[in-house]
Amino acid sequence: MIKQKLTKGGINALTAPFRWIIVTGIVYFLSAGALNITRVWLYIAIYIFGSALIGILLMRKSISLLNDRGEIKEGTKSTDKIIITLYFVFAIIITPLVAGFDCRYNNQFLPFYFFYIGVLFYLLSAVFSTWPMLYNPFFEGTVRIQKDKNHKVVKSGPYKIIRHPGYLGMFLGSFPIPFAFGSKLSFYPVGIMLVLVIIRTYYEDKILRKELSGYIEYCEEVKYRLLPFIW
Repeated sequence: MIKQKLTKGGINALTAPFRWIIVTGIVYFLSAGALNITRVWLYIAIYIFGSALIGILLMRKSISLLNDRGEIKEGTKSTDKIIITLYFVFAIIITPLVAGFDCRYNNQFLPFYFFYIGVLFYLLSAVFSTWPMLYNPFFEGTVRIQKDKNHKVVKSGPYKIIRHPGYLGMFLGSFPIPFAFGSKLSFYPVGIMLVLVIIRTYYEDKILRKELSGYIEYCEEVKYRLLPFIW
């Protein structure tokens, strides 16, 4: 068996979380006008450690998927590019920007125990973002029908419970900053992020129903798109 190696795309996917948290930290500290905010540094450290563990796991289990996730491939839906770009603008720029200004001008943090709620949301997000990758070889970063990979419906692992577990990871991953950073105002941009995740889930589900063989039958087996027993 030929051992797979990381491509440029794989390196891009592997390092992306570290770039995201660096940008988030820079935006926050600049807008806050201070560096001595312990809870933010703690969250950044936890995020970096978690991202490193996830990266090691994926390198051991699915280098090919990492390579695919680091590229925007032919057939990617243009609507999805817009949705995911908006989501990350809010996630790594607008939300920490609002949280930083909240710190600077209001100087009121949520009590520290909310920090642990933020960490819990991060951990749940990490689980539901990583778990699907261990079962779904088609778990790329954008929406497309992967004809080049003989795209098929995946029904194992978390896909037995909901149809889009990765988006549940995104949904949960929208919450950590307001709780961990202690900013009430940053819940407002997070609300927009949640709407974008719901829109993206609905959009991909619609595309898969229309273009992926066997997906309609799968929808009859697994009723819920994003939130078990709700939607």
